[in-house]
Amino acid sequence: MKKFGILCLALVIALGALGVGYAAWTDTVFITGTVNTGELCMAFADCNLLDDDQPVNPGGDYPTANPDYTCNNGFAFETEEGYFWELDKNVAWGEQLISQDGKTLEVTLHNAYPCNFNELGFYVLNCGTIPLKIDHILINGQPFSTGVPYVQIDFNQDGYYDFEIQWGNNWGAQIDPDGRSPEFSFWMHTLQPCPQDQLDTLTFTIEIVGVQWNEYPLGS
Repeated sequence: MKKFGILCLALVIALGALGVGYAAWTDTVFITGTVNTGELCMAFADCNLLDDDQPVNPGGDYPTANPDYTCNNGFAFETEEGYFWELDKNVAWGEQLISQDGKTLEVTLHNAYPCNFNELGFYVLNCGTIPLKIDHILINGQPFSTGVPYVQIDFNQDGYYDFEIQWGNNWGAQIDPDGRSPEFSFWMHTLQPCPQDQLDTLTFTIEIVGVQWNEYPLGS
């Protein structure tokens, strides 16, 4: 019995020594590094309107070298003069303003009237480090898919459409860092139900929502 106790004590001492030895051989290696993420950035650039000429005598200068334009409802079909054509008076005009951060484009139409047509053209700059594509747009904060090129808008929420817009097909074009997009164009047409008091000055905003090139289109 005494020998057995000595044997157990020796075994405990041996295991303890083994544990100390094992702890002495344990170590941890840490790897540190830095990840620099890319930046997704876009901005409006080089915006213009087809009719931005303010008349000196609205409607009274006849004939005029800077006439208004008109088109069919829904931009429905092309005539001999094209999808839109000149009238004989200069009555309405438009202005565009890019916000200071380049993210919002404000469009104001002055002295517009039913059947008045104007066209907006603009480019988008990639001010980031990641290739991008424009996924959709916001008009007065309301999202619209670029896959549906025609929309009607009820600006004053009276249940009647006041305005219609149709845009071109350059959405989805890749814009590389420091690059500029192809031209985007918006056809804009004032509809008959638009209230007269709203036509004196009709203002709305356009914003663009872009995604990195391999995420286009969102939700796919």
